[in-house]
Amino acid sequence: MSRRRTEPALADALESGPFSLALRLAIQASGLSLERLQHHLREQGLSVSRTALSYWQSGRTQPERADSLRAVGVLERMLELPAGSLVTLLGPPRPRGRWSGHHPSRPDQAWARPEGLWRALAQLEATPDCLTRLERLRHSALLRMDAHRQIRSLTTQVVVRAHREPVWRELMVHRSFMAGVPGPEIEQARGWRPGRIRNDPETGFEVHEMLLDRELPVGGTAVLEYTLAFPPGHIDRYASFRVDEGMRELTVEIAFDPAVLPAHCHAYFQPSVAHPKREVGQLRIGCSAVAAHVRLDPEHGIHGVSWEWD
Repeated sequence: MSRRRTEPALADALESGPFSLALRLAIQASGLSLERLQHHLREQGLSVSRTALSYWQSGRTQPERADSLRAVGVLERMLELPAGSLVTLLGPPRPRGRWSGHHPSRPDQAWARPEGLWRALAQLEATPDCLTRLERLRHSALLRMDAHRQIRSLTTQVVVRAHREPVWRELMVHRSFMAGVPGPEIEQARGWRPGRIRNDPETGFEVHEMLLDRELPVGGTAVLEYTLAFPPGHIDRYASFRVDEGMRELTVEIAFDPAVLPAHCHAYFQPSVAHPKREVGQLRIGCSAVAAHVRLDPEHGIHGVSWEWD
């Protein structure tokens, strides 16, 4: 993979997905056409059409059958990628029919490698459906960076409403890609108290159980606040937030150390993890060293802010 060391976009995609983006960038870096890849696969006894390859790299479909998964392993060798680097980005098979649209509340559309999230949820006697029992009407996040370009804290305030059934807890999902670095600790909880914390070390998912001060009846609302304090070692270059139906306002602020400001900072959007990030605007860093991104009635999907130091 030496010839790709200078391609950070491919390295990031292989680390965090989605599969379609990683495959597309790897094919572009290789210089091989889809026809050539199809020919190589056929020589290995694997019949994969050019259309299927095109769909895989666009995110329209993903490999699911046993022979398709074997083909992905062969593609890794053809594209000079580490063994298993593409296969591990594939989550469980996608549901068919009317519910297979790109909806961010579905973990397989909102997160790469969602099987890790399912394992962490199972430790809390929860299912992916538990993540949508509270409707988030407003989400405000303040991420603080230090002079070493590391994330130090994330303060969040959300306004939630129980819209299907009474709710007594919320589940907060955090994911870190910093191998060997401990996850954040909760500070300054308001409107709830910390419960159990469960994680999936293989994929970096961590789920925090938030026990509400009172059970919310259907239609009941609450304001929840908390701060995640990060130990040294968290050196992410972006922060992303999942937006589902019902959210009326999303506010994201990134507070940098005034002595160490990034060269660029911009907001982006993804309808789902199967789509590449689409830049939606450069963010100006004011004299207070804060970049702010505000969306009213935000589009359902993944909204984020990323920054570059050089």
